[in-house]
Amino acid sequence: MPTTTHKALRAIAVFKLLKAVCLIVVAVAAFNLVRSESLNAFADWVVHLPIQHGHRLLIRLLDAMLQMDPRKFAVIGAAACVYASLFLVEGWGLWNGKRWAEYLTVIATTSLIPFELWEIAHHFTWLKVAALVLNIAIVGYLILLLRRDK
Repeated sequence: MPTTTHKALRAIAVFKLLKAVCLIVVAVAAFNLVRSESLNAFADWVVHLPIQHGHRLLIRLLDAMLQMDPRKFAVIGAAACVYASLFLVEGWGLWNGKRWAEYLTVIATTSLIPFELWEIAHHFTWLKVAALVLNIAIVGYLILLLRRDK
């Protein structure tokens, strides 16, 4: 049974679809970095960029990537594909006003909140806090919408 499409549902759908696109980019990059020569070429390219001074986070990220073995990149790519698929389904369903998509989004988003809390507790950044707040707001809004017909 289709629901009336709210503007906020469309905004959430766009957010989910953008997350899916970002994860697809991550998956493609991870699968390309499975081959060590690709990772070495990427590292050489980054080393020659004029951004090393004052960008300690980028340098640490690059160092961590160079420590990874090809299997880790394959796992990252596969996980990114799984989550991208979930976000694509959620986004499409929300964009089209499907009630099942509202339920799916509530369940999927709520199930990831404990992991977000753990991540914030162990590796705090304000961006992670903002993402958590946004996800909690999405869940709250969707729960209100789901209860609207009762």
